[in-house]
Amino acid sequence: MSDFGQWAIAGMLGAVFLAANGINTAILMGKWRGAEGRAAAPVVLVGGIAGAMSFALSPSEALRAWYWLPLVIDLGSGPLFAVALAAVLLRAWRARDWLHDLPFVHYLVAAAPESPRPPYPRERAIVGCLLGTAVGDALGLACEGLSRRRQARLFPRLDGYRLLPFGKGMCSDDTEHACMLAQSLIATAHFRDPDGMGRRLGADFAWRLRFWLLGLPAGIGLATLRAILKLWLGIPARSSGVNSAGNAPAMRSALIGVCHGTDVPRMRALVHAATRITHNDARAQNGAQAVALAAYLAATRDADIAADEFIALLAPLCERDAALGELMRAMALSVARGESAAAYAASLGCAKGVSGYMYHTVPVALQIWLRRQTDFRGALIEAVRLGGDTDTVGAVIGALIGARVGKEGIPAEWLRDLWEWPRTTAWMERLGARLARSCEERASAGVLRLNWIELALRNLLFVPLVLAHGLRRLLPPY
Repeated sequence: MSDFGQWAIAGMLGAVFLAANGINTAILMGKWRGAEGRAAAPVVLVGGIAGAMSFALSPSEALRAWYWLPLVIDLGSGPLFAVALAAVLLRAWRARDWLHDLPFVHYLVAAAPESPRPPYPRERAIVGCLLGTAVGDALGLACEGLSRRRQARLFPRLDGYRLLPFGKGMCSDDTEHACMLAQSLIATAHFRDPDGMGRRLGADFAWRLRFWLLGLPAGIGLATLRAILKLWLGIPARSSGVNSAGNAPAMRSALIGVCHGTDVPRMRALVHAATRITHNDARAQNGAQAVALAAYLAATRDADIAADEFIALLAPLCERDAALGELMRAMALSVARGESAAAYAASLGCAKGVSGYMYHTVPVALQIWLRRQTDFRGALIEAVRLGGDTDTVGAVIGALIGARVGKEGIPAEWLRDLWEWPRTTAWMERLGARLARSCEERASAGVLRLNWIELALRNLLFVPLVLAHGLRRLLPPY
């Protein structure tokens, strides 16, 4: 291309840069208004990208060296994002939840006093379920995909998190799905008809999954990824699920049981709606129903439930699934014999590690739960030591026992060392309180939203950590 042609293209792109900045300047000065006199939205990134391309495509070497300058000076690029970042940091400072999760600044910031209020019904169980999911997920995350033998060599001691230095932990998609489902349960709490609530919850949860994927989460399952891509292609939530019996629905269904286990038709409709968005295999549906029922019983019983009683209550929910019935009977016999989780997992063909197949994950999780219904620490360590899909197995067991013992039954150091942001433990507690209020009043208490910029910043940090941890696995001991 001749210099004239290059200058022409650079000039046109430069004109776009100038036009975008002119519009943004007019908006900033209040000279440009949208419909009905409302303030217009700025032109984001267009001017900066056009200006950068203008400099980069020009024949002048001096201009090409300064290609980055338009992105910095464009009002819709550098300055706008600097202001947005400052607003996020200011908002986080005012909220101060994430600061309280950092021990080295804990003593600097005093928490704002909260007016005392009586807890909502089920609030203790809901909060325990959410926090238990997060702790179980984080404890198992560093060991995910490792065989039992390799895990024991890499982590001889398993008394805390292993993803971050100094025994700190972060959560994966298991916790994120549980929190998104909690938000959908709040948003649809006003529906009286079980089927109507199920349809609306499916639609609401589907939109949350769509935008969750845009944040580029690490470790997303293949079936869930395919289902969300189908959602983005316009396929409705009732038809987006893929033919998979993966365990993803199990990691988020405990919350439904805690909230709506007293209303069996509603619980079944909600579990079905939350499952078929990503998985339409009947085994995925039945496994999720089993977890929801277990969570309901954990949240409402003061004494341990016997394995035989649990199976009798589960049978009507999964009456057409002979394979699950046989699995549950064998699991009950294992519990009655006092068999270890390792021996029971080996009988399922999971001697090296529990797979992500629903009829491996759920029976193993239920076997450990029925033997250790209040032993949060012991149950999770035993579950993670099995190897395989440790974060999901840990999340399911953490949710079940957390629903029984509440926040106070979860080891305090595991809650303290959970370095999650913006979904901090304090944020999850507030989310649980709103969900409990919504369940009690059958009306939405208001969804506890998250800032998408904060989520993007969190994922930018999380992905390199996961990659670094994966590279560490290539090194000895083997």
